[in-house]
Amino acid sequence: MEKETSTSKKLLIEEFTRLSDLIKSKYGVSLWLVEIMGKRHSYVAGHKEESFLPPQVIYLNERFAIVSNNWDKIPEKEKKKLINHLKKFSGT
Repeated sequence: MEKETSTSKKLLIEEFTRLSDLIKSKYGVSLWLVEIMGKRHSYVAGHKEESFLPPQVIYLNERFAIVSNNWDKIPEKEKKKLINHLKKFSGT
């Protein structure tokens, strides 16, 4: 079971990295993937961006979330596609 979890997490990270690179080049928006551990959100992958404003957190499930400072710059249709696609990789 542990090996299966590690494999699925690795696939999620690979797919997220590919998609976050695409979003960054297309819309200039940085996205990063975090793993939720209790109240703590731990960086896993993506283009982390420092800002004075609090980032927006988009939950994929109880274990993973997408974080972005400029989520609103991505068209609504693209956001929905991204979330639905990543949910498949995150186990929901």
